[in-house]
Amino acid sequence: MTAAGESRKLRTMPAVHAPRQPTQPATDRLAGGALRGLLRRASRDAAPDVARCSGFYGLFVEPFDDAPALATPNIHTRVHLRRDGAGLAGDLHCDEMRLPFADGSFALVYLACALETSRDAVGLAAECARLLEPEGTLLVLSLNPLSPARLRWAFAGLRAWSPEATSAVLSGLSLDVMGWRYLGARWSGDADTASIDVAGAQVHGSPLRSAYLLQARRRDAGMLPLRATPQRVRVGGGAPAASARAPHALRQPRRCSR
Repeated sequence: MTAAGESRKLRTMPAVHAPRQPTQPATDRLAGGALRGLLRRASRDAAPDVARCSGFYGLFVEPFDDAPALATPNIHTRVHLRRDGAGLAGDLHCDEMRLPFADGSFALVYLACALETSRDAVGLAAECARLLEPEGTLLVLSLNPLSPARLRWAFAGLRAWSPEATSAVLSGLSLDVMGWRYLGARWSGDADTASIDVAGAQVHGSPLRSAYLLQARRRDAGMLPLRATPQRVRVGGGAPAASARAPHALRQPRRCSR
């Protein structure tokens, strides 16, 4: 307090507005540099799993335009979508929370780094589960948060999910998780190379790989088959009793009169 009885006011420093999350969209970070090389390598490793899927329609949601083309010899028609800001673009422009397709439309839904860049990953997963036809396949290609390569996307605003977390979400959506495998590149210190530690297929499965591929299916409970019960038919309801004994009477020997 001063002599005049007034409190002394101290000037403070202006507030510093430092966002904790990066202001750059996650999709922009995915589309450049070594991180694109990681995704390309993982996509090439997932190609055999995609090629084994069969059906009429397939939906592919990928992070950028020039993603590696995956062969689908057993899929008749493919619909391609890519991340475009908060929505999806490509063959059509739409909101990822309201995909303009009917229920049970696709035999295959392929998500490549789509959950990491979604504003509502659970909502997107629910939409994909809705689009799957009975016995349809969902393939989720995601970044592996256990890999040392996570240092390349840790500050890009990406929320990488573990295979166990992704499996729990899909199981909660009534999808049957068939399993997952680790794939993609291993750690390399050279940030300028795109083919990051190109290893053979025989070493796939290491939890230190940069990505993993999870496979799930839609299993609809079928109707319980019941044994058909034959309808009971009432025979001879109004027939006289004598007619019922007629066949027995015919078998009796006839007595001859003398």
